[in-house]
Amino acid sequence: MIDLKITVTTDDGETGTYPVTPKVQVEFERHHKVGIGKAFSQDLKMEHVYWLGWCASKYAGKQPKPFDTWLDSVTDVDIIDESSVPLDETA
Repeated sequence: MIDLKITVTTDDGETGTYPVTPKVQVEFERHHKVGIGKAFSQDLKMEHVYWLGWCASKYAGKQPKPFDTWLDSVTDVDIIDESSVPLDETA
């Protein structure tokens, strides 16, 4: 299972972190016609990263503008791989 979150920052300073849910993953694969694992390990395109942020924010209830218009306001997108986050040893 892919355990990702994506943080989107817009030009007005707003930042949001959204889960990359199974629904987002499947929509990515249907839209781009490539498996998400392959897309991010063998042929990374920035469009894929931004589209993932747009789609994740959409399913998180943000109701973003259409993708190309949304891009005009985005300043940064960061992928957070939760599966590589070390366990808290104090817990």
